Amino acid sequence: MTARRERRRTARLIPGAALPRFAIAAGLASGAAAALVVAQALATPGSGAVGSYVARGPVSQSVLIGVPETKTATKTVRVRVGRKTVTRRVSFTYQTVSPLMTCGATACDTAYQQLTIPPGGHTGWHTHPGPTFVAVAQGEGTLYHGMAGCPTVKYGTGSGFMQPPTEVHNMRNEGSTPLVLWAFYALPPGTTNAGIRIDQPRPAECPNIP
Repeated sequence: MTARRERRRTARLIPGAALPRFAIAAGLASGAAAALVVAQALATPGSGAVGSYVARGPVSQSVLIGVPETKTATKTVRVRVGRKTVTRRVSFTYQTVSPLMTCGATACDTAYQQLTIPPGGHTGWHTHPGPTFVAVAQGEGTLYHGMAGCPTVKYGTGSGFMQPPTEVHNMRNEGSTPLVLWAFYALPPGTTNAGIRIDQPRPAECPNIP
């Protein structure tokens, strides 16, 4: 068998061994398009919720947004007593912060939004790229969390809450009057209005909550 015929045979037996580059690129493009279709199918947009961003602005100061927590540290302490050195292990607790976002060398962005959800409406499952602070101006909302047990918390007029980044959630108006929310978003630099909300698929923990 000649070397030329051997190369042709190898190309037939080994997938992609001699595929033209344009064919591989086309395959990748088709795969990306399919992934996009799947992502769109899995997303859960809201129903009836109407919102508008009323203000935007950067934060140029050095700021740390985080969650306080208590940690325990253990240290080895050596004390000289006379001619002897006494060694002891000492444990102590201290307060610190688990960072959610840091603004410093590069200014963080902020945005303020008013959101109205009619009775029976909801935001759909989503996340935000930074920590979010929400105040309830009118009505009562039920916040569903996409985690084990699908826990819910009801928030009425005058109450508020914080949502850390990546927390999958869905705010629903299960009452009889419009729900009005005011939200403050701390955002990574350059976040567009469209990037403030990131649609997410319905969590497996909440199969009956659209």
